[in-house]
Order: sequence, then C-alpha cells, then structure tokens
Amino acid sequence: MLHKLSKKEINRYKPFLELIKTDNNKFIKLINKYKQRKEFYLKRKINDELASKISKLDLPFVYFIKEYHRVYLGGEAFSNIIGFTNIDDIGQEGIELSKNELLISKKGLKKIKKDNLGRSIQTLEIVKQPISGKDIFLSLDKNIQIIGYNILKKYVERFSADSASLILVKNQTGEIISMVNYPSFNPESRNQMKGINIKNRVATEVFEPGSTIKPFIILSALNTNTIGLDDFVDTTPGIIKIGDKKIKDPRNYGRLTLSQIIEKSSNVGAVLVSRSLNKKDLWNTLTSLQFGQNLYTGFSGEQFGELNHHSQWKSVNQETMAYGYGISTTLLHLSSAYSILANHGKSIQLTYQKVENDDEIYQEDVIDPILSKEILKMMMQVVKKGTGTKASLDKYTVAGKTGTVQILKEQGYTSEEHNTLFIGVVPATNPQYVAAIIVRKPDPGKGKASGGKNAAPIFKEFMSQSLNLLKVYPDKKIVKNERK
Repeated sequence: MLHKLSKKEINRYKPFLELIKTDNNKFIKLINKYKQRKEFYLKRKINDELASKISKLDLPFVYFIKEYHRVYLGGEAFSNIIGFTNIDDIGQEGIELSKNELLISKKGLKKIKKDNLGRSIQTLEIVKQPISGKDIFLSLDKNIQIIGYNILKKYVERFSADSASLILVKNQTGEIISMVNYPSFNPESRNQMKGINIKNRVATEVFEPGSTIKPFIILSALNTNTIGLDDFVDTTPGIIKIGDKKIKDPRNYGRLTLSQIIEKSSNVGAVLVSRSLNKKDLWNTLTSLQFGQNLYTGFSGEQFGELNHHSQWKSVNQETMAYGYGISTTLLHLSSAYSILANHGKSIQLTYQKVENDDEIYQEDVIDPILSKEILKMMMQVVKKGTGTKASLDKYTVAGKTGTVQILKEQGYTSEEHNTLFIGVVPATNPQYVAAIIVRKPDPGKGKASGGKNAAPIFKEFMSQSLNLLKVYPDKKIVKNERK
C-alpha cells in the first residue's frame, strides 16, 4: 500500500508526479488523507500519450482503470445545445442535463483478485451487470447547425454585436432543425465551461419582442371583428401619446390598412389597433399562441417569459404591448408562435428529438386558419417592400417581421443598446420552415440598429444555404433578363 512506503521509496514516484503535475507534498497529503481506502484516484481522464509514459515507469501500486469519456464531435456549433457532463459523466448543462437520467449508464459490480502491488489479475464473479445509457436521436442537422454558427459569427463580428442566436423549426412536425448561439465554448476545454456562453440562450434568455408582436395584435383585431381587412387606421400626424410619453413613426404615414401597419411596422397604427381591443380578447390571443407559458420542450433552464393576466393591465400596458414592450418572451417562444401561423392555426409541440412518423405529431387548432393565412400575406409585404427587404430570397417567397427593441437598464430604456430581430416563414405560399434570429447589442457606431439591417441579412444568408440542403422546392418564378 502507498501509505506504508518510506520517504525514500516515495521519492521513486517523483518522475510520475512530474507527469501528472503534482508536487511531492501534495502527494504525501493525498496518501495520508486516503490511507483507509484500498484505492484512490491520482489523476482522471488522462490521454493515451500520458498513460503510455506512466506505464513505462513501472511503479508499484499505480495502475489504470478504463473509463468512458464523452466526445463532442459537433464542437462549438453544438456545445451550448448539447451541453456537457462533469468528470463522472453526469449532465451539467443542455440536453446532457435535461436527459441525464436517460443517457447515464448504471454501474456494475464484480469481484476481482489483485496481486501484492494492487493490480487486478483475475475477475472472480460478476455481481451486478452494468447497464448502458439509452440513445437519443436529435432532430438537429449537423451541416445546417455549422452553417448557422459560421454565419452568426460572421455577422456578430461585422456589427460588433454582443451576441446572436438563431432557431430553425420544421413547422409541420415541430422538429428543431437548428439552434445556434454565438459566442459559444469549446466542449473539450473544461476551463471554458462557465459563464453566459454555456447557456442555450434561444431558450433561457427573455427579452421584449418589439415589433415582432404586431402581427398578433392585428390577428386579435381580425379575430374579434374589431377592425376589418379593408378598414383604414388613420395614423396622422405620425405621433401618439401614451401616458407621459410620445411614440413616433419614422414619418406621418397617414391612413394605413392593417397590412400596411405590419409592412411599415407602424407603432402608431399598432397602438390604435390595440386601443380598440378588449383586454381579455388580446390576452386570449396571446395566450393561445403560448406567450408566457411552458412549451414543454425539455430544454434545461428554459424560461417562459412573462404575460401578465389582463386583469392586471392598465391602459398604458395594453398600448405599449402593441409594439412589443411590457411583455417578455424567448426566441424559442417566438418561433413557436410563428410556427402556429405557418401551420395555418395549428399548434404542434416543438421538439429537439427526431420525429419518426406522423403518428407522433399532436395538432391542436388554436387560431382561425383563414386569418392565419391573411396575416402571412401581410407579412409577405414586409419582405417585398417593407422593413424586411434584406431578408428576401431569390427562389422562395418569404413572410417575415422585423423587430428593434431598446434594452431596459436599471436607469430605464437606453437608446444606445438594442436587440434586433427577424422572424421568417418560408416558403410563404406553402410554409415548411420558420427561422427566428436575434442580434444583441450591435454597435451603434456601425449605424442605427434595426431588425431589417442587423437580423434580416442573417436570415437571407442562412436560408439561402439551408433550403437547398433541406430539399425544399422553390416557389418563386425566376425572371431572367434576356438580351434582345
């Protein structure tokens, strides 16, 4: 046993201690601390090269125990989604944590015979068989995940932004095809497993949705017949007072249709529509779209956002909610709500696990299908000639919505820091995928922040590369200029 060795004999272990980067004093303390044990770890999770060097020393009482080790082949593109385990392979973050009970193996027990140097020489009896952990088949597409990661990195650096996140949902099955956060961390480096970069910010970070909420304000008005499709809303003079504050549009748009309110992202128009609604009706619409509710996706640390009960609303709350303040959500919730529109009113459970057959898909009708299609038509104008033209795709029609939100600090909202958003449905004529993007705190020195400027181009580049891989047939006719 090690604790019975003399000081002279312990000196024989000096080359070994140098290899495992442990000094002589620490070694002696470990021997004394664990002297009642038959064995204890000196170093775990060592690589093959180090193991070979230690073996050549041929030291008594030093031997190896084989352990399994998680290997994360997806690297940084997947790390804050997959998460990681501790040294005993117990999940600490991400899917590793949320599915730990399923993934973890159960240890076995065996009787063995050892020699006088403590080395195992014979297995006498298997007392308890080990049980392997179960497999999980993810819906995430490796190629598309890496494409998304590289694009986010490119644009975060271009805009000198704090960070960015992206989610791509196959709306007809609820499968999450891609979920990306940048910056991320190296899953093979334990000293990086801390701080905000280990979090799946698509699901764990709440924010105010800004103008991405406006299609649902219009949806509520249509659903309650408060305003008709052909009605106009007079936004003159382009300024409206809410409490002691004035809210402005970029200019006086005058009389707008509901479609034009979404196309131009008119704050004044959205406020006027919201004022005309019964509080309970608006609350019912937003709750049916699952804002402020548990989505039951199983992501570790998933936040629900906040949507107060309508009985707690003051008139100012209902008005600021019209342009996305006073309500909080996650990018996961926004993609879920827009997926309901894309499914023409049907809610389908989002999942990061592969759906093997259609029988696994549960659908619930929550929104009028005709009105859902009307909202999608309005959102197409956003990309054709409104605030989201930079999201336009050459081969596919897109229904989308931009959002730009001032960030709330302790001293109040700041005009210098924004979250910028774009959510798109494609192909708009036959929706198959919903993508939601957020760019956090783009540098104001790079120009005025907006969803159309900062987030829409990410959607365009990401979907341009992804839709071909996903084998989505183009729905837009290509007009070629021919020489006469």
